[in-house]
Amino acid sequence: MGRPSMTRPRSLVQMISEHLREGIFRGDYRPGQRLIQADLAAALGVSRIPVREALHRLAEEGLVVYHPRRGALVRRPDVREVHEAFETVKIIQRAAMELAVERVTDAAIADLERTHATLLRESRSGRSNGLVALNRRFHRTLYESCGLARLHDCVEILLFPYSHGIHVMLRRRGLSAAAEHDEILQALRGRDRERLITATLKHTDHNCRALLDTLGRDGQPGGRAVG
Repeated sequence: MGRPSMTRPRSLVQMISEHLREGIFRGDYRPGQRLIQADLAAALGVSRIPVREALHRLAEEGLVVYHPRRGALVRRPDVREVHEAFETVKIIQRAAMELAVERVTDAAIADLERTHATLLRESRSGRSNGLVALNRRFHRTLYESCGLARLHDCVEILLFPYSHGIHVMLRRRGLSAAAEHDEILQALRGRDRERLITATLKHTDHNCRALLDTLGRDGQPGGRAVG
């Protein structure tokens, strides 16, 4: 684990928070793993105080939990809450796609097609580094097409606690996710409301199941905890 970079003026707590958050997303810290303040402070070359404050920030974000006798742990998602998050996302998506059919422009569809083509090339090549960013761009543009771009921010907040699992899941899904994006695009081009809603919600259901599979596959015990 390297030390956080001093590339721009930030508070020490903010730098440590970002460093640990990125480490959780990369999988450097696994769900259920203890985050020992003394060890983190020594590795980062700082005192325990900013590390403790950074861990509290991550706890507020839902990435870390505290247990009385075990201290700070990387949070394990719960099956029920993952389903609840995705069901909430689907409510937002249904409303967004209802509007997108009426409001989408040819320019937005062209932008989606370019992003989709690049994502498809990345998937076919076996490269995975850019897939997450391309997927995010595709979905953000899709929400922007309905005239309410902030809806995408709402979705990202809902799914933020599962970011690492989602990153891994997207790399594993690859071409399957790209095929579902193509189905969404076809429905959008044809301004087919029912087909667009069905394709979008199906894509979300597949992502939910794949995420749960990914979290379960990463070596966690059975029961309600899946990550």
